[in-house]
Amino acid sequence: MIKLSANLSFLFNELPFEKRFNAASELGFKAVEFFFPYDYKIENLKNWLKEANIKLILFNSYPGLLEKGERGIASLVGRENEFKEKFDLAIKYAVQLACPFIHVMPGIDIKGSNIKKSRDVFIKNLSYAANICSKNNIIALIEPINNRDIPYYHLNYVDDAISIIKELNHPALKLQLDLYHAQIMSGDLTNILNNSIEYTKHIQIASPPYRHEPDKGEINYSFIFDRIEKLKYQGHIGCEYKPFANTKDSLKWAKKYNIK
Repeated sequence: MIKLSANLSFLFNELPFEKRFNAASELGFKAVEFFFPYDYKIENLKNWLKEANIKLILFNSYPGLLEKGERGIASLVGRENEFKEKFDLAIKYAVQLACPFIHVMPGIDIKGSNIKKSRDVFIKNLSYAANICSKNNIIALIEPINNRDIPYYHLNYVDDAISIIKELNHPALKLQLDLYHAQIMSGDLTNILNNSIEYTKHIQIASPPYRHEPDKGEINYSFIFDRIEKLKYQGHIGCEYKPFANTKDSLKWAKKYNIK
C-alpha cells in the first residue's frame, strides 16, 4: 500500500510553518517530514505534531552555513568534531520527537579538494552516526542528489550510495531514494528500484524537469507506484515537490492514495 508523507519544506508554503502540520493532517496525511528542526524548540515541534495528530518521520542532519552555500558537513575535511557535535543534537531532536530517520548530508566538494579524503571522512562520520542511531532505535539515511540542483554535491548516484552502505554494512545505515534526483542523474528508474529496494527505507518524489507534482513531468508515477507496491516496499513516499499552484490543488493526483 502506498503511504504518502508531506514534506513541509515544500508543501503548504502558503502557510506559516507551525500551521502546516494541521493543514497536512486535514488533507489526510498521517506523516510529515521537513528539512531542519534546529531553529525550533523541541517542545513547540512536539505540540504541533500532537495537535495535528501526525507523526514526524524524517529530517536532515545539520547543513552547515546555508547562507554560504553549504549543504551538509559530513564529508568536509577538518570538521569531524563539528559533525559529531551537531549529529548528537540531531539525535536529541529525533529521540524527543520519535522520528525514526535522519538524513545525513555529506556536503559539497570544494573546488580543488581531495575527493578521496572527503570520502574517507564521510565514511568515518557515517560510522559514527550509524552507531549512535542504533543505540537510539533510529536509522541514518544517505541520499544521492543530482549535480544540477546542487553542483559538486558529494553523493550523486544511487549505485555509489549502495556501495557505501555495503562497505559499512551497518544495520542503522540505509538509503533515502529520491526518484527526482535519480531520474536526472541516470534514469532507468525501474531497474534502480529493483536493485535498491532492499536498502531503501524512505522514498521521495517530484517530477523533472521543474520539480513539480508527480502528474506534471516526465516520470510515469502510476507505473512507478505500481512497481513500488509489487516490490513490497513498506515505508512512506515523501511528497518533496514544488506545487505548480497551491498545495491543495497540487494534490489531486493523490486522491487514490487517501489524500483529500
